[in-house]
Amino acid sequence: QKLFGLDPERFGLTFDVALHMGTLLAVFLYFFRTWVGLVRDLLSGRWRVPLLLVIGTIPGAIAGVLLEGLVSRELRSPLLIAAMLVVGSAIFILAERLGTQRRGMGTLSFGDALLIGTAQAIALVPGLSRSGMTISAGLGSGLRRGEATAFSFLLSTPIIAGAGAKTLLDLRKASVLFEQPGVVAVGFVVSFLAGLAAVSFLVRLLRGHTLAWFVPYRVAVAVAIVIAVALGAL
Repeated sequence: QKLFGLDPERFGLTFDVALHMGTLLAVFLYFFRTWVGLVRDLLSGRWRVPLLLVIGTIPGAIAGVLLEGLVSRELRSPLLIAAMLVVGSAIFILAERLGTQRRGMGTLSFGDALLIGTAQAIALVPGLSRSGMTISAGLGSGLRRGEATAFSFLLSTPIIAGAGAKTLLDLRKASVLFEQPGVVAVGFVVSFLAGLAAVSFLVRLLRGHTLAWFVPYRVAVAVAIVIAVALGAL
């Protein structure tokens, strides 16, 4: 937004939600069999994992409603984003070092789900990374990295869907999206394709590699942001 000089009223948090809807579709399709399995579990009376997802969604839903204005305006400073990129990197390294990686998703307690959900809520601060924070919290709860990754993306589905639904129900914000349908359509398609590629890549990568692989990239972006701000480009 800062780099291209976009109008924050037209391309702020509302437009971000439109892009996230493309990512939502990508995540849903990638984990389609898992969602079918969860529905079967519910119909068969096995409600533990679905309930864990519901509990994990609550903190992010509450934070999203209460802090929407703060996140969309005050917390979008480039320097704050740069700082959070570094902070998030430190959290990744700490989670990898402390995580035992001995547990499966079905062994999570309701408290664990709440902790991971709280990490998702904190990740509303730009630069922290929603998936990075929730995977880190999963590792901190003892989940195997693959299980933490799967739980993270499953947890993203209801929160992104809820944010999109809230925007569409807010007629004032929804009208902003429909004023430029072509722009929204391109953003949606590109975010869907990029999201599908990213989820597939991330799930495969984290089966055999740590979150530390993302630290050099994040630090490099943080340094680039600081330089851009110093040069007046942001």
